[in-house]
Order: sequence, then structure tokens, then C-alpha cells
Amino acid sequence: MLMKSPWEPWIAPGDEPVYQRLAAAIAEDLVNGKIAPGSRLPAQRDLSYRLGVGLGTVTKAYGLLARQGLASSFHGRGMFVTSKILTTRKMVDLSLNVPPNVISEKLLSGTLASLATTIDADTYRACTFPKGTLDQRMAVAGWLQHYCASADAERMIFCNGGQHALSTVLTALVAPDICLATDELPFPGLVRISHLLGIELVGIDTDPEGLLPEALERIACEVASRKKRLVLFTNPTAQNPTGRTMSRSRIKDIAVICQRRDILIIEDDVYASFAAHDRICFLDLAPERTYYINSFATLFTPGLRLGVLIAPSHQLDNLVRVLRAQGATDSPISRLIVHKWIADGVASHISRTTSAEAAVRNKVAASIFSSISDAWIGSGFHMFLSMRHSAAFALASAARERGIMVTDPAVSLSDGNDQSGIRLCLGGPTRLELSAALREIATLQVQLGQGTKATAKDLGDNMNA
Repeated sequence: MLMKSPWEPWIAPGDEPVYQRLAAAIAEDLVNGKIAPGSRLPAQRDLSYRLGVGLGTVTKAYGLLARQGLASSFHGRGMFVTSKILTTRKMVDLSLNVPPNVISEKLLSGTLASLATTIDADTYRACTFPKGTLDQRMAVAGWLQHYCASADAERMIFCNGGQHALSTVLTALVAPDICLATDELPFPGLVRISHLLGIELVGIDTDPEGLLPEALERIACEVASRKKRLVLFTNPTAQNPTGRTMSRSRIKDIAVICQRRDILIIEDDVYASFAAHDRICFLDLAPERTYYINSFATLFTPGLRLGVLIAPSHQLDNLVRVLRAQGATDSPISRLIVHKWIADGVASHISRTTSAEAAVRNKVAASIFSSISDAWIGSGFHMFLSMRHSAAFALASAARERGIMVTDPAVSLSDGNDQSGIRLCLGGPTRLELSAALREIATLQVQLGQGTKATAKDLGDNMNA
């Protein structure tokens, strides 16, 4: 007679197929110690009956666990979890803000094979750095006009990703009298570049819509009194790290202040595809003072290193000089791939697929953290858990011990402000890995006393519903 499984079955919440959520529930209970290493799982027909799901669903869930090395089938005895589950668990990385993997090897290899038959050696070895060809810039400008009506091929420069474009702009602008203002909880990449260049950073207060106009006015007056010139850096859509998005009216209010106060604008728009259809850009409102940045690496895949920088016409020569001095350039192959994908319609398909996947993942995150206070779910590839710095440090450490990597706690730019938080990146892991990891983070947050809207029991009930 077969021994009865000690596991109490449940199905994890979320929008994934039922078999994936069943496998996620089993994997989570393995890690949490609710299923002992080497234990027998319920017979497939019994589990199908107890959960009210099809037998095929259970079969697929068990097959998924087996492929992940979490369980093994023994003929005549049933399915058993591995005895090494706690020592062989794969790290789940929620620290890298990358898009979900929607580009197949077949697409990439087919694209490269097609390019190999059309590349002209003389043209390829010609020095087009850093503007590329007019055809390439026209194609990219046409693509970007879906998100920013003022995207202009004549004022466009290619860079090795969005952060390289940002570094280039700041290097061109750096001067003793420059002061850089941004969100109180700033983009980490901006902080690193500013520190490297010795640029003063000041934080601007925010609300759920992003930068507060009255706070920008106050900072502008204070900076002017010190005989310095203010430059504004902003992520209007899915701000990094908080995920907050500015409304049209907020963008217009900020643009008016920048024009009146003669403030230069660096607009990081790498999450443009997640913005509302009626969006407006700072480049549309103040093109004479806006440096606009976008990146195909952010939307498509990190390996496609092509950043786009659109700058005021009178600054183009200076930016090109900086790029030549750095000896850094975008990849000509990346430029060719992007050009081909735009022309073939592949870029639009990838964008739609990626955006749809991001929506699903944000919905999963919203469901898991629905009972947790201060969980900010955005529209891009990341969410944010707002808390004090000491609590953020404790959560990051506890998550790491559970095999989950998260970003370092955010650091406020305002003196004496302990406001912090943890950014959780949703794009890198599989859906199954992501949902299991987010549930563990939510449980940890309650255990550490950060879930002020829910008790641990409430969270458990929500997760098992």
C-alpha cells in the first residue's frame, strides 16, 4: 500500500496556466520546508480530484517540476521531490531591469543570416560613427514617433545603449556651475555617472504623479541664488526605481517651469512603450532645451546595444566630440538589426509582445502584493516596495538568504530623509520563477513588519485563495 502524501495541496494565484501555478505552489512549499526532502507527492488522479482540475493539468505540473530537477518519478511508486531541494535551488535574479525574453533563437539567427547576404564590405568598414546612415536614422525616427511625435532624424546620434547616451550628455554639460536635479529617490545609473563626473545632485520632492512643480520651483530659486545653472533629469514614464509615471498635465507644468527658469532637460524615455497612447514628451514641448534618450536594449534585449540621443541642434557637434574622445560607439551590427526589424515589422511585433508580457507580470505582482502597503506597481519591468532604509536593507538580506537577488536599497537625495525601498525587476525570470519569488518577498515583508495592511495570516489566506 502506498504511503499517503503529507502535502496539503493548493494552487498559487496569478494569470499563468493552472499547471504552472500548481508547480509554483509545490516549489514554494519545498523551499519553505512544508514538503520534506524526499517526500512523495499526491497521486495524479487524487490531486486532480482534490483540486478540481483536469488530470492533464496535474501531469503537466509534475512534468515541469521534473524538468526543473525538483521531482522525480519512480515506476510503480509515484512522484517524489528531490532530497537536495534546499542545496540545489537556483538563484532568482530580481535585480537586473531587463525585458522578458521574447526573441527566439530562430528569429535572431534568421536575421543575422539575412544580413550576411546583404552587407557590403566597403560600406560596413566606412566610418559612419556616431550618426549611422540617413536611412537608419530615418527608420529609427519613424519608429520613435509612435511614442514621441518630435523624434527627429536630423538631430539624432546613436550610442551604445541608453546609459551611454546619458553619460555622453552629462560629460558634454559638465561644468563647475552645473547642478543636476532629479527625483528624491534617483535612478541609480544617474548617481554613478554624476559622482564619477563630480556633478552636484539635488533631490526634488514627488507625489504619485512624479516630480512636484512647486518643489522644482523652490530648487530652481535656491540654485540660482548660488549662481549655478540647473539641469533636470527625469524618467517621465515608469521612473526608475519607483515605477511612477507623470500625467500629461504634470509634464506640461514642469516644462513651463523649465522654459521660464531656463532649465535644461534630460528626458530618459526608455519605457516609452508602456506610456498611455495620448502621452506627451518634454521633447515635444521644449525641443530647444531637451536631450531625449531612448534605447532598443531596454525594450528588445540587453544584447542589442543601440541607444538613441536626440539633442538641440546647436549641441550636436559638442556631443559628437565627446563620443569621439571617448572612443565609444554603438554596434554597427545592432544598428543593422534594428533597421531591418523596423522595416520588416518585426520591431512592432516584439514591442507588442513585450508590452503584453509586462502587463501580465505587473498584474501578477499586483495580485501578490494587494494586501501589502506601499507596494508601487508600475507599467514597465519593475515595481517598488517603499520603506525605511534599515527595513529595506533587512529585506534585501533576507531575500538573498532565500535565493532571491534584489537591487540595493534606494538612497534618498534629501538630507535627513530615511525614505528608501527595494526595486523588484520583473522581466528577467520566467513567469513561474517570478511568481514564486514575489510571493516569498511578500511573506518576508510581512514577517519583517513592513506589511502594515496585512497580517501574516491575511497574506497566507490571500496566497492560498
